[in-house]
Amino acid sequence: MPLEINFAKPKDLDLIIHLWGLNRSTLGLMPKDAFIDHIKKGWILVAHKDSNLIGYLQFRHTARTQTLSIVHLCVDQANRGQKVAERLIDHLTNKFHSKSRGIKLNCRSDYAEANKFWAKYGFQPKGQLPSRGTNPAIHLVVWWYNFGRQDLFSIQHNDKTKAVIDFNIIAKMMHIEITDSAKEEIAQLQSDWLVTEVEYYHTSETVNEIHRDGDPKRRIQSRTFIKNYPELNVDKFSVKAVELELLEILPGLTDNAISDRRQLAETIISGFPYFVTLDEGILKQGLKIRHKYQLKVVRPSTLITEIDMSVNAADYNPSKLSGNSFFVSKLTAMEKSLLPELFLDNGKGEKKSTFNELIQELIVRPTASIKIVKENDSIVAAFGYDLYEDTLGVPLLRTKQYPLRKTLFIQNVTDLIKEAISHKKHFIIISDPYLTDLEQQFLLSHGFFNTTNGFIRGTCDGIYQTKDLKFSLSSITSRISEISALVDAVSDTETAQHLYALQLEKVLWPMKVADANIPCFIIPIKPNFAKQLFDTNTAKTELFGVTPQLIWSKENVYYRHVAPNVEDAPARILWYASADPKSPRQKAIVASSFLNEINIGPAKELYRKHQKFGIYEWSRDIAKLVKGDAFQKIKALRFSDSESFSNTISLRKVKSILSKHAESDNNFQSPLRIKNATFMEIYKLGTGGTL
Repeated sequence: MPLEINFAKPKDLDLIIHLWGLNRSTLGLMPKDAFIDHIKKGWILVAHKDSNLIGYLQFRHTARTQTLSIVHLCVDQANRGQKVAERLIDHLTNKFHSKSRGIKLNCRSDYAEANKFWAKYGFQPKGQLPSRGTNPAIHLVVWWYNFGRQDLFSIQHNDKTKAVIDFNIIAKMMHIEITDSAKEEIAQLQSDWLVTEVEYYHTSETVNEIHRDGDPKRRIQSRTFIKNYPELNVDKFSVKAVELELLEILPGLTDNAISDRRQLAETIISGFPYFVTLDEGILKQGLKIRHKYQLKVVRPSTLITEIDMSVNAADYNPSKLSGNSFFVSKLTAMEKSLLPELFLDNGKGEKKSTFNELIQELIVRPTASIKIVKENDSIVAAFGYDLYEDTLGVPLLRTKQYPLRKTLFIQNVTDLIKEAISHKKHFIIISDPYLTDLEQQFLLSHGFFNTTNGFIRGTCDGIYQTKDLKFSLSSITSRISEISALVDAVSDTETAQHLYALQLEKVLWPMKVADANIPCFIIPIKPNFAKQLFDTNTAKTELFGVTPQLIWSKENVYYRHVAPNVEDAPARILWYASADPKSPRQKAIVASSFLNEINIGPAKELYRKHQKFGIYEWSRDIAKLVKGDAFQKIKALRFSDSESFSNTISLRKVKSILSKHAESDNNFQSPLRIKNATFMEIYKLGTGGTL
C-alpha cells in the first residue's frame, strides 16, 4: 500500500504521542494539550503506511510573519531511510506555498545526521543561537527553506549582467594569493572594469558548503567573505524539480554531486544567464545544460569575453519559448480558484481577500479582461487589464517563478502594449504593486516611467513630421515629462537628431518620425524564416503555421553573409520576403523592425553567442550558410520591435517607389540602403497609415 500523507485527525492523537514518546529524548518535551491544539488547527501532518502511523510533522504557521516553523519531524525507526520525512515536508510545502515566505527551524549542532538531512533537502543555515544545554560547545543551527518570497536575505537587482559563481570560485577568490593554475583567471573576475558591468551572486548551497567546513576559523572567514556577494532568492520547492531533472545530465549521489546540481538548479530558477565555474565535470556538460535551460556554464575567462553579448539581453530567451507549448486564453471560472495559490505574494504581505476582489472586479467589468498563459496545460502567468478613457490599465501582471519567468514577463508586456495600440489608447499603466525588482528594471529600460500610479508608457502609431511632434503628441507629453524632453530634443537638435528620433520611436513604438535622418535598409529574408521570426500575418494564413510562441518575441537575430557589408546600426529595417511558391506572402516587403546591433565573426562562435535568440539550428541552417566551414565569418543582425504589415508591398511596387525616389533598381539578393523618404512611403503602404 502506498504511503499516504494527510492532516492529523483526533483519532491519530494517541499514536502521535506514542511515537513522540519513543523519541522524546531527541524531540524534547511537548504537553498533550499542545498536540491536541495543533491537530485542531491543522498543524500536524501524519504519514500512514498499511494503515499504520509511521511518522508525523508538527509545525506552526504565523500569519503575521507568513512563516512556517517546524516543531517536530519524527519517523518510526523501522521506516527511516524510505523518504518518509521528505514526503512530509513536500506535503507541507505544497499546502502552504502560497501562504508563507518559507520554513524555519532550529536544530542542535551536535545532531549531525539531522543537520545533514536539512541541508540535503534544501534548507540553508542562516545563523546560530546559544543552546539551552549546559555544554557551551553546542549551539542551535537556524535553518531556513525559502519559498522565493522577499525576505531579509533578498537581493536588490540592477542593470548589470548577472552571474552566479560556483563555490570553488569563491574559495579561490578568498585565497587569491595562493599559487594556483587558475590564479590569473580568477583574478580577472575582480578587474576594476568589470565592477560596472557584472554583479556576482552566490547560491544558498554556498552557505551549506561553508557550514560543512570542519575548520571553525576558516568557516567564519568564509561567511564574512561571501557577504560581498548577494545571495539568490529563489523558490526552493521549484529548485527541487530542476535538481531531479539535472540527474540525467550530472548523475552521482556524492555530497559534491548533489551540491553541484543544487547550485545549478538555483541558478536556473533565478533566470540569470551565467554560472561561472572551474569544475570540469560541469563544464563538459555545458552544452546540454544550455540547450535544456538556456543557462551558460562558463569559465571565468569565457565570461569576460561574453560580457558585450550579455549586457543588453541577458535574461531574455525567445528561443527557449519555441521549444515549449504556450497558449494564451481568457480566464475561465474553473481556473479562477487556482490564481491565489499560484500568484499571491505572501512575502510582501498581499492579502488573499484583496487579491480575489481584484480578480472578481476584472471579471465583472465589461471593459476588462483577465488572460492566462499556459505551458503544457499548466498556468505559468496571468494578467488583467481594463480599458478606460485613453488608457489601458494593468492592475494584475504575475508570472510563475521558474526559469522562463523574465522571458514570459517581457512577452506579456509586449502583448499588452500591442493591445493598447489596437484599442487606440495613448497610455498603458501597469499598477500591480507586486512586481519584482527585475520586472521593474525591465519596464524602466523599455519606455516605462515610474509614477505614483504605477509604471506608465505612452503608445502611439502613425507617421509624424518633426515640426508637428509637439502638437500631435501633446496628450502624451503633458503626462510624461521625460517624453516631452525627448520630443524637444528631436524638434530642436540638429546634432545627433536621428538618435533622439530613434529613441522616441522605440519609446512610443510603433510611431515613426517621417523626416528623421535614421539609417534605413531593405534586407532580404526567406519567407519561412520571416514567418518564424516576426511575420504573424503569414502564420495566420496557414492551417499549420508556426506555434504562437515562435512569433511572440520582442527581440531576435538573423544570420547572413558578410558581403556586401552595407548595414549600419542602429537603424530601421524593411524585410523583403524572397520567392517561395509555398508562401502566401513572398516576393514582397512584409514587415519592419529596428536593427539594434551587427556582429561579425566565425560562424560557429557567432551562433554560440546568439543561440538564445531565434529559431536557427547549426546543422540545419548555419552550417548550410557557410558550407560546413565553422570558421567562415558571417554576420548576425540583432533586431527588435517587429511590425508585421497588413498589406504586403510587391516587388513591382517597390521597384516603382525606388525609381520615384531616384534609388537604384534592385532585386534584393542582398541588403540595400535606402533613403528615409523611401522607407516612409513603403511603411505607409504596409501599415495603411498616412504621411
